[in-house]
Amino acid sequence: MGYWGTLIAVRGDQASVVLQDIGASVRSHEGAVRGDGWRVYDLPDNVLGREPDPLLSLVAASSCPVIATYIADSDYGQVVAATPSGDRWGVWLDRDTAYAFERDHHAMIGMARKAARRRARETIAAFGCPPREAVRHAVNWAAEAGYIVPAGPIGQILRTARRPGLAARLRLPSTRYVLSEDAYFDLLDRLGVPRAPVRDLPRV
Repeated sequence: MGYWGTLIAVRGDQASVVLQDIGASVRSHEGAVRGDGWRVYDLPDNVLGREPDPLLSLVAASSCPVIATYIADSDYGQVVAATPSGDRWGVWLDRDTAYAFERDHHAMIGMARKAARRRARETIAAFGCPPREAVRHAVNWAAEAGYIVPAGPIGQILRTARRPGLAARLRLPSTRYVLSEDAYFDLLDRLGVPRAPVRDLPRV
């Protein structure tokens, strides 16, 4: 069974009260403790649709951009991000897989195949923006966080969830699968959020 839950990247300690209120804890993952004051927190539930919006509360508390994703069984995710300037955006993490799961779910509960495909397309279209548009938002998000990053590798992750670079295309299709939580950490890398130096990682 894969991972279900919400991952949220937050910078600094100013948002600790908000994180406690929503039940977040530091994610146990090699990419969760990062440099430049960033941490990735873990919640077992989907908090991205809650009111009041926890992302906006985290941005207000930290005065920094925040980016989160809800992961469904490690297969795909919904990324939502917000910045102090007021730019809030969302995008599917592996849009094609999300569509396939939605389509197959509706077909399994008895919906006609054509209707299942239509319902899946509607579900995908109802959330966030297309990957190309999301890349523009993502580059701006990085700039507000203080990082200047290229758009290309971000686009590759948002379109396919594969790790950027030629090597991903050369691998056999059966070995290209990437856990969606790992794709999220890859996205953080491409947004410029630095990995923690080895000397700063907690000892086990």
